[in-house]
Amino acid sequence: MIHAGACALTLAATALGSTAAMAQWKPERPVKLLVGFAPGGSADTLARLIADPLSRRIGQPVVVENIPGAGGNIMAQRLSTAPADGYTLGMGAAGSMSVTFHLNPSATKYKPESFAPVTLLATQPNVVIVNNNVPASNINDLKSYIQKNPQASYGIAGIGISNHLIAESMLSRMGVKMEAVAYKGAAPVITDLLGGHIAMTVDNITTAAALVKEGKVKALGVTTAKRAPQLPDVPTLQEQGIQNFDMPTWQGLFAPAGLPADVMKTYYQAVQEVLKDPATHEKMALLGSEPVPGVSSAEFVKYLAKDRQQWAQTIKAANIQPQ
Repeated sequence: MIHAGACALTLAATALGSTAAMAQWKPERPVKLLVGFAPGGSADTLARLIADPLSRRIGQPVVVENIPGAGGNIMAQRLSTAPADGYTLGMGAAGSMSVTFHLNPSATKYKPESFAPVTLLATQPNVVIVNNNVPASNINDLKSYIQKNPQASYGIAGIGISNHLIAESMLSRMGVKMEAVAYKGAAPVITDLLGGHIAMTVDNITTAAALVKEGKVKALGVTTAKRAPQLPDVPTLQEQGIQNFDMPTWQGLFAPAGLPADVMKTYYQAVQEVLKDPATHEKMALLGSEPVPGVSSAEFVKYLAKDRQQWAQTIKAANIQPQ
């Protein structure tokens, strides 16, 4: 009887242990998803696209909170000081999570170690576009044009943002230099490109594809390792001889450093379900985004390390200084 009782107790303990192991953290109140840009922009739209299905999977509302300013750095600063309790997440990108540490480290009030990277969410290709007066149909033509026209310039939506750094990396690998003209936002860049005041810019796939299809500009190359579905006839920079050029725009999910493992697991699994949902794919495609499911926290850390290294090299080579 004692032996049987001991076995029963052992089985009961094992069952309780298994139940505890299977128990998963779930939020008990609404969760904030911080976004570093204003409502209505592409980053905000992507965050809301993720937030709604994520809410259904975790059983609590995921409320998008916009904290615009400094290219996402103000949001990142807020996230870095939030409690690591699973109730505050942030959607970060290269500007606030990679570039800032090398472009303006003294003014950045947080460090890479301030965050727990949860997973990569999506990437978007960028496109090198020129005005129709530039006699170029590919990257080699552009190189010849720049060499013959040293006064030619290209437009950027701000010093140190992704389209600036991507362009500088491309020009460096082409072995040419071109003056960058900084504007206050992307819209005036396009206005001056169409007006012939600047020769080139690098823009997101959604804007670029629309302009190309309307015949307003020419697309010379895509900045990612594979072609963009929106412009299938436009070759990548790699295809045109710039080896290993893969510079997408990306977004990822972050939490404050110290996030407990069970909380990390809940969000990782729920987000993977969202990213694998065909409905998510369809909605992201309208934004020019491609979901990137299956990137674990450890893999995302490695992705960030590589991303930060390439931006550091670009900033140093081009001697880019903060505004």
